[in-house]
Amino acid sequence: MQEYTVVFAPSAEQDLEKIVVWLNDKAPEKVAEWIKTLKADIITLQSMPERCPYAPENGLWGDEELRQLLFQQYPSQYRVIFTIHKDTVRILNIRHSARRYLHEE
Repeated sequence: MQEYTVVFAPSAEQDLEKIVVWLNDKAPEKVAEWIKTLKADIITLQSMPERCPYAPENGLWGDEELRQLLFQQYPSQYRVIFTIHKDTVRILNIRHSARRYLHEE
């Protein structure tokens, strides 16, 4: 089975920072658990990232496939939007599922 390297685009790193700041303000006791769970879910993309469905934004910006990993951490759900290129999974965005799709903003 092929192993993929997972990398974060600067936009995904910024998304993560904003979410952590927001969580730290609202529920500081949950931040460490949230980050641990998110990282564990993202690490699963090292094998078989194709198992994740296409993101609603797929096909809107050229030929690169956009996929999404749905991350559920009660009470919220997030979409981890990523691409696969050769042996690399590139995380592009981490978005709360209640936010509009990228092409609607």
